[in-house]
Amino acid sequence: MIDPLTAFAAIKSATGIIQESIKVGKGLHDLASPIMKWANAESHMDVAASRKGKTITGKLFGKFSTIEQNAIAAHLRKEEVKRMKAELREIFLLYAPNGLQQWEDLQKEIAHQRALTKKRIQQQIKEKEELKKIMVVLGLVIFGFVLFLLEMKYLLN
Repeated sequence: MIDPLTAFAAIKSATGIIQESIKVGKGLHDLASPIMKWANAESHMDVAASRKGKTITGKLFGKFSTIEQNAIAAHLRKEEVKRMKAELREIFLLYAPNGLQQWEDLQKEIAHQRALTKKRIQQQIKEKEELKKIMVVLGLVIFGFVLFLLEMKYLLN
């Protein structure tokens, strides 16, 4: 999972590429790469926003962490993404042939790709959490076994 700042930068970059491409007359089929980049980045931002406060550090430190600062920054990034979307929509309406239909098609494709990416990211997070749990249990078992061996050595001497 990429961090929200990197995701925001990717959205900004993809939006710029899409805007310039539409202005010079390219169609959506020519913009697959930046559209995927945008959708993936939005997915990462959504997942990061939904996980705020659910991480181990967020649970341990709670109000003493920088959750408020992160929330403000995330809100400002979301507002900027909304502004970029509105600007991009205007570009589509002004420059693209059948702009409204192309804009709606773009939004459908982005929503579809974002959902797929979000699912994949959440599955990866779940797998990492399961692996952490297994490692903790394994560590405790090994620690218990070492204590048992030390106790046996002590009793036999």
